[in-house]
Amino acid sequence: MLKNYSELKKKHDLENMFNAINGFSVQIQDSVTQMKNWSPVNGPENIRNILILGMGGSAIGGDIARVILQSECEVPISVNRSYNIPAWVNEQTLVIASSYSGNTEETLSGLDQCIARNAQIIAMTTGGRVGEIALENKFDVIPMVGGLQPRAALGYSFTLLLMALIKLGFGHHDLIHQLEVAVNKLEVLSKSLKNFDEDNYAINISEKIYESIPVIYGSEDLTWVAALRFRGQLAENSKMMAFHHHIPEHNHNEIEGWNSYPELLKKLSIIWLPDQQDHPRSLARMKISRELLSDLPKSQINITSDGSSPLVRLLLLIHTIDWISYYTALLNETDPTPVIKIMSLKNEMSKIV
Repeated sequence: MLKNYSELKKKHDLENMFNAINGFSVQIQDSVTQMKNWSPVNGPENIRNILILGMGGSAIGGDIARVILQSECEVPISVNRSYNIPAWVNEQTLVIASSYSGNTEETLSGLDQCIARNAQIIAMTTGGRVGEIALENKFDVIPMVGGLQPRAALGYSFTLLLMALIKLGFGHHDLIHQLEVAVNKLEVLSKSLKNFDEDNYAINISEKIYESIPVIYGSEDLTWVAALRFRGQLAENSKMMAFHHHIPEHNHNEIEGWNSYPELLKKLSIIWLPDQQDHPRSLARMKISRELLSDLPKSQINITSDGSSPLVRLLLLIHTIDWISYYTALLNETDPTPVIKIMSLKNEMSKIV
């Protein structure tokens, strides 16, 4: 153990991100309970595609729902991180406007355009302007619990969204049981990852990567979304740069980048996120790639999770990497909650009419 984590927590975690991460399973369970008897007032009809509007912590919930439903949902699901929406959005599009604050300007821009296209809209928010627009237009609203950083409300944003899609017939009801299985496993996992001892897996990983630039590689089948989440959490919580890519696309371009500037490559750490149900050739590509790159980075680390379904494994993996980002923040002697540059940027953008 390199540090006294109890003292680091007391000194740097001034807004209690520890409790927010620890509450992941509670968020999921509360959301399942909230949505079990939910049904839309304006039941969507003749849906041919689904568009999820969101940014940052709100959008990642859409990504997780999309990857979990990709093998069973018979209409395409897209996550829109932009001011503009695709040309195919029309009256047969189900739009879920997900904004934790309700004031995300990109989401509001997309929402206005979806209204103009007569799309069928559901809002997910704690309030703000999205809530006001939903009330004015009599859209269905799925309320979210407030008081958190959007990235720390992932248990709500993902589960409420997935439950809504299940209730609307776009996912199998067995996924609800899988969510409940995940809650139990997450409670056990969190007990081990919140203890400040030498057996804490998240602490051990944090100590290996905090003085490097992590490069995170997931799989196209499932864990690319965990790689995306990990990069974002390291940026917002740990205040450090990280990059991500996914297999097999990585093998068709990025692997060649591991050639020049060997002294710089030694400052990078590779984190592999394989899943047991990845395509066998994707798993082979990860293994061979790791061998080819063996002498180049500072370190290479595998992070995996065990579970009875992709949903359970993905949620356990995401919870693990969230804890890693927390301990890396403490090692970097920074408060994981404030996002000063993001808030400064939003303030400057607010001055532009």
